[in-house]
Amino acid sequence: MLQLSEAIGIMLPVLYLSVTFSYGFIFFGEFRKLELKTPVILTVLIVIHGAEIVLKGLTLGIVPFSTLLDAFSFWAFSLTAVYFFIELTVRVKSTGLFVLIPAFFLQLVSSIFYDWHHATNPMLTNPVFVVHVIFTIIGYTAICVSSLYSLLYIMLNRNIKHHRFGRVYDKLPSLSTLEHLGIRSVQVGIVLLGFGIILGHLRAGSLLDSYWPSDPKVWLTDTIWICYLLGYGIARLNSWRGRWMAYLSLFSFAGLVLVTVTVFFLLDSFHHFN
Repeated sequence: MLQLSEAIGIMLPVLYLSVTFSYGFIFFGEFRKLELKTPVILTVLIVIHGAEIVLKGLTLGIVPFSTLLDAFSFWAFSLTAVYFFIELTVRVKSTGLFVLIPAFFLQLVSSIFYDWHHATNPMLTNPVFVVHVIFTIIGYTAICVSSLYSLLYIMLNRNIKHHRFGRVYDKLPSLSTLEHLGIRSVQVGIVLLGFGIILGHLRAGSLLDSYWPSDPKVWLTDTIWICYLLGYGIARLNSWRGRWMAYLSLFSFAGLVLVTVTVFFLLDSFHHFN
């Protein structure tokens, strides 16, 4: 099982690179027939990567979330899965390149430097906690993807205003489509992150005898989710659209990253897995 997991881990960067090139051909208008095959291509990639994560977990005897390299690999998986859902629902395939490039590099780093000697943590053997972690990470990933679409929106909007056009900007979808993609990503992030938070509080109640433990990561995640939920609701009620919505999303994500890095790496928490 170890050898099979290692073999798939080595193969994954090659698969990600192949899929990234496929979306590059789609973006620049070459081999348009590939557009019809993207659901199959992404399904194969997600299934193989998912199998690698399961095999790695069975080999280690613990869900592989305990190191930074584990996080890189699962983040690559999450980016691909979130994008696949957005592509299926919005039916726009010309932005996959921008999501798959970072996914490829994350998986490349994870595969090259992966270390099989892990410390164990009992929390990562509990199914409820594991599902909580999975949904929380994918929820954060969807929010990250929404900020990417917001950045593309702002860049395209500025180039249109200044009449600067290049091959890349010519191939991007319309501003309204980028806005739709960003909104859909935020919706996915709010739903999945909210579900992960609920499971986390339920697990904390049974494990720590408190549904709201004194842990900075718990407070941070709850606050981020509430802020995004309120921001999305206020934006919808006030019909905020276009550039202002893009800037709101981008600055919110920048604040999220800054606060998250501070809390996760500088403060103590029972969420440390290794």
